[in-house]
Amino acid sequence: MRLVDFKFSTADYDMQRPLFVAVDGNPQPVVSLTKSPTDHRLILDLDLTHAGRPLTLDAFMTRTQKLPGSWRIAAQAAIASPTTRELFGYRLIDEKIMFM
Repeated sequence: MRLVDFKFSTADYDMQRPLFVAVDGNPQPVVSLTKSPTDHRLILDLDLTHAGRPLTLDAFMTRTQKLPGSWRIAAQAAIASPTTRELFGYRLIDEKIMFM
């Protein structure tokens, strides 16, 4: 999913909605964002221990203001393997934004 597509589609949402990524069918909180050093991807860092608070849509928008809209959104688990997977969409589930 491109950053511009996500921003456009969530423009009217409540900015306090938390961000999660579905990992094997389970919601994992997005706790930080990392810019990929090798390509134009924004990596959503996950906390599989659930110790951190999930970022809100507002925090995501603030931290990505200066990034080009063409950047792709991907996810990486902090504890699991260092591989990333590109995200292709999201759903609203129980007031959460759940990337898929």
